[in-house]
Amino acid sequence: MTKLLLFLLMTAMISLVHVSVTRIEERQLPLKKEAVRYFLSVGGGIVILALIVQFLSMAFQ
Repeated sequence: MTKLLLFLLMTAMISLVHVSVTRIEERQLPLKKEAVRYFLSVGGGIVILALIVQFLSMAFQ
């Protein structure tokens, strides 16, 4: 559980930094909303990938 919380915290920090650095002035979304969207995309993608790897690992044991 601690590893999951650490992962989520690090992903949130990376998301905020990434959105802050690569932000395009023409975007209509506020910084917070864009950072949350990026966090959900990255975090969700990594969690889905981890579940796929876990499932494949269990299937081939």
